Amino acid sequence: MSFDQLDLRIIRSLDGDGRKPYRSIAQELNVSDSTVRKRIKRMLDDGIIKSFNVLLNYQALGRIIKAFIGLRVNPGKLKMIVEHLERNSDIQVLYRTTGDVDLFVEIICRDMEELKDFLESELTLEGITGTVVTVVIGPYKRCPCTGI
Repeated sequence: MSFDQLDLRIIRSLDGDGRKPYRSIAQELNVSDSTVRKRIKRMLDDGIIKSFNVLLNYQALGRIIKAFIGLRVNPGKLKMIVEHLERNSDIQVLYRTTGDVDLFVEIICRDMEELKDFLESELTLEGITGTVVTVVIGPYKRCPCTGI
């Protein structure tokens, strides 16, 4: 599996628009269409590119509150808590962490009321021993996955 500067330039071109036609990428990078096509196919086959995703405009959907929630959990209840939280579509990311918290949740809500409802309904599970909630007030660099 090789990876060179041209592969990186192709990825950067796709990063701005995953639907960009091969011909446009080829013209932008001054290479042939077939070179771009073969390189993208190889990167997909090698697992370098995992998928092409849709980036939603959460603000346009009325979802403007992003929060990070650290959870301290009883180790014996960890699996049950994770399985419960994985089913919630508002949760964008769920990480297992070290340090002061055991799980780290990234959630996008419509408003503060919806965040409060989430905290009061979803995080009252047996085994959650503490929470640390941080609401994002503005980005300096936006998340490439959520745009927020």
